Amino acid sequence: MEKSSKKSKQLCLGLLKPSVMLLTTGFLSMAFSPALASVEPAANHSLKVESITQKGKTITVKVSDLMGELIGANVLVKGTTNGSVTDMSGVVVLQDVPANAILEVSYIGYVTKEVPVGGSSLVSVTLEEDSQKLDEVVVVGYGSMDKKQVTSAITSIKADDLMVGVSGSDISTALQGKIGGLVMNNLGSANGKTSFQLRGMTSINSGKSPLIVIDGFPGGDIRSLTQEDIKSIDVLKDGSAGAIYGTRAASGVILITTKSGSNTDGKVKLTYSTEFTKKQNYNAPEMLSGREYAEYGIGTDYGSDVNWWDEMINKNNFSQKHHLALELGTEKAQVYTSFFYEKNEGIAINDSRQDFGGRVNANFKLFDDWLEVRPAVDYRQAARNDKFPNFQQAMRNNPTRSPYDADSETGYNVWTNESLDYNVVADSYLRDYYGLDKWFKPEVTLKLNIKPVPGLSFQQILGYENRQWENHTYNPSTHRDEIENSRKGAAYLGFSKTENLTSEGYFTYLKEFKGGHSINATAGYSYFEKNGEGFNMTNYNFSVDGIKYWDMNQGSYLCDGKAAMSSSKDISEKLFSVFGRVNYSYNDKYMASASIRHEGSSKFAADNRWANFWSVTAGWRISNEEFMKEIDWVQDLKVRFGYGVTGNNDFDASFMANLLGSDTNWMLPNGVWAYSYGKTQNVNANLGWEQKKEWDLGVDYSFFEGRLYGKFDYYRRKIDNLLYSVKVPQPPYTIGSQYQNIGSMESKGWEFEVGGDIIRTKDFTWTSNINMSHNTGKILTLCGNNTYYNGNGFVAPGSPGDAARMEEGSTIGSFYLWKFAGFDDDGNFLLYNKDGEVIPAADKSENDKQYMGNYTPKLILAWNNTLSYKNFDLGINMRSWIDFDVYNTINMYYGIQGRGNTNVLKDAYGKFSHIKGEKQICDYYLEDGTFLKIDAITLGYTLPMKKYTNNLIDRIRIYATVGNVCTITGYSGMNPEVKIDGWDKGTEKFWDTEYFYPLTRTYTLGLQFNF
Repeated sequence: MEKSSKKSKQLCLGLLKPSVMLLTTGFLSMAFSPALASVEPAANHSLKVESITQKGKTITVKVSDLMGELIGANVLVKGTTNGSVTDMSGVVVLQDVPANAILEVSYIGYVTKEVPVGGSSLVSVTLEEDSQKLDEVVVVGYGSMDKKQVTSAITSIKADDLMVGVSGSDISTALQGKIGGLVMNNLGSANGKTSFQLRGMTSINSGKSPLIVIDGFPGGDIRSLTQEDIKSIDVLKDGSAGAIYGTRAASGVILITTKSGSNTDGKVKLTYSTEFTKKQNYNAPEMLSGREYAEYGIGTDYGSDVNWWDEMINKNNFSQKHHLALELGTEKAQVYTSFFYEKNEGIAINDSRQDFGGRVNANFKLFDDWLEVRPAVDYRQAARNDKFPNFQQAMRNNPTRSPYDADSETGYNVWTNESLDYNVVADSYLRDYYGLDKWFKPEVTLKLNIKPVPGLSFQQILGYENRQWENHTYNPSTHRDEIENSRKGAAYLGFSKTENLTSEGYFTYLKEFKGGHSINATAGYSYFEKNGEGFNMTNYNFSVDGIKYWDMNQGSYLCDGKAAMSSSKDISEKLFSVFGRVNYSYNDKYMASASIRHEGSSKFAADNRWANFWSVTAGWRISNEEFMKEIDWVQDLKVRFGYGVTGNNDFDASFMANLLGSDTNWMLPNGVWAYSYGKTQNVNANLGWEQKKEWDLGVDYSFFEGRLYGKFDYYRRKIDNLLYSVKVPQPPYTIGSQYQNIGSMESKGWEFEVGGDIIRTKDFTWTSNINMSHNTGKILTLCGNNTYYNGNGFVAPGSPGDAARMEEGSTIGSFYLWKFAGFDDDGNFLLYNKDGEVIPAADKSENDKQYMGNYTPKLILAWNNTLSYKNFDLGINMRSWIDFDVYNTINMYYGIQGRGNTNVLKDAYGKFSHIKGEKQICDYYLEDGTFLKIDAITLGYTLPMKKYTNNLIDRIRIYATVGNVCTITGYSGMNPEVKIDGWDKGTEKFWDTEYFYPLTRTYTLGLQFNF
């Protein structure tokens, strides 16, 4: 080794070693201090604890598989730093190799092989593909199992399977289309939340999203994670898999495991990745131009020609993401540390956020492996600007009116007191908004291996999570709201904090008996507590606008006693349970499992506080039967059945509290205001759990040495004691509504997955995966004072009414509409009444409505493909929703002439020009929403760098991704992929500023370095 290269390595070591020591201070540094004393560079993108000087001969190693030579395979003399990677011919030459040396040969996707050198100077090594998918470990509730022994509906995704290069503030974009039955809606906003729905709707009012469990801690937030820190994701789909989580598992469970350090050879591994993203709006609604608006004489012509939608688009958006991870480990201690920074700018003006943070996951084995200690710390901070610009206002504004005025103090044309018409651009820029979110989550897991009883261990998990939200808003004196209300500035300041405490402990016993019998038993307890508090205040009339929200005392309303101030403390939530599970296997051929959880929640009254949740499963691995031995192309064929009972208590704890709130304020004779409090809700002491009963029949298969694999599941579920807020009479009730258990519903469906290596040659591979799902549901019973419940209400102008109804026998997702019969000679709607007769829309009644259409897709399909040619890789991910309906609210509101001064769609004077009357909630606006969407196309190139960087850099990957490439659909609205996570969805609700967001296409360039 040359002196110059040795000096460069020592220089890198000099920079890395202090960083490692700084990151592992305290307990970490003590555990690693013996190993760090002699750290030196290693050959394979890492640093080795010791260096061994070798003397020997020169050998040539040729590495191949069944299809030919392997390029970039790692070849290392075991126990040394002497190694390199194969060239374009699959050959590497190593010097100074002792005759008794052993070579370690590895390649991604292949089984690592150890080969003795012997006396030969030419060594040929043939690697076999790592097709042992059946030996994978699947994470389940409170433990893990071999995949071949799983008897429930569980889907697992490893880190390598997540989509690389799709920019986003959480991992939802990486999960999109990867899990059959899991539907996600991500609106594209920098601050928008992602909604999840697994296997259809499980509740009509309370929690509809799966429980998120991060590193064993229930109730996690998926936005607190970065994609690069994920090791695996396991989704528990059915009741038998989720029953171990009891009351929080009715909508499924998503188990996320983060990286914790994989190397145990004393080496340091460093990875760095970065992304740069540009976003583009597409498929915006086509409104009248200023010229057209003036020609049709809709409103006042101010002389300009403005595209208000386009004015709301941030054309200079630029997002970036950086992630640095370090791994260090020995057989007794491992640590994983990562840091990240992300700046995410949305396509809309003033929609952005900046996140930074890091995590440390460690694992220490102490006292001759009697005790394992796994401490972890996670911190994340997000500074956000999420005012959710009002694109509805951008559609309705007069396009002849300019948003700018060069002669004004602010540069904006601010007009006031014009009802629904205002300068939405000025509103967005003049209002100062700043939000700050903080996550802090320290946790520790203690695992005690009780060696006197082989196979017995105890784990204790302790976790604390602190989340804080700050919101700051200031309207200057030049803002429209302040001018209209004759105020000199308005400031708002809000703060809230939530603290979660988790304590869980459980015994695990593993035992194999003679004759092929084995058991895996778990028993333990779980305790969860949640507390929250907050305050906010508002003040007005500041002497100068520059003070903003930083000195609330300066507003005059505080001195006048008119400033609004409040503080609050949330109702404490507590959940306690004991649980147990036993898994049994005979020769990996016959499997059975049973679990039970006895759980109590403080959200319910004493008589309804406790409940039992349980499951049973069975599996038959047919491929292990003697009569299958001759069928060598079948590696795995398993039939499984499961039944489970889970619950749902995901609703606000205050539902069961006697809450008092501010009531009427009275002026006393002396001129002093007296403030009173009154009851704000009716407590229902009989409120009980929502309970889901589900059975699942499934088949898992793997053929042709793992080249073809997949699964099929058919499930049926019934949900009882549905929670919903219903109207109640006054008197005897103080308030006009109360939460009650109103009835039951059922759903059923199926999921199918098939994947495999379609083509695998010497230079070219094509791996493909298809998953598809179907779900349908209906209301079985309704009880109480109501026989039906309406939903999906539409907003003014006009009184269009509701577009959904829930009653016994109704199908989940159906629209409840008047049936369109045509138009009269004056362009007014004609409808059918309940007797099938054509009537004017003015004569309609609620009794004339009928069920029609459905926003639940008959089939949801995803097709993910990865192609590679030599060092190039190409990923294409597509999804399709087939045969479902969308109610086009944009056409209904903005496709009709005569809406006053409000702008309208070009189609109002085109294909809808015949409509002259008032809009009607009828099937005229119901459209087929079937679409095919290309979610992402990623092209990458990987450069093996060891031989070019003297083993300092292992590899570099560069890639480019286009996200949200295109949508092929016959739907005439903006986006057919509407929210479907509730019984009153299926429309483009443009009046919801958080939901209604421009369609966004992303262009990302990324780099990944492995050292």
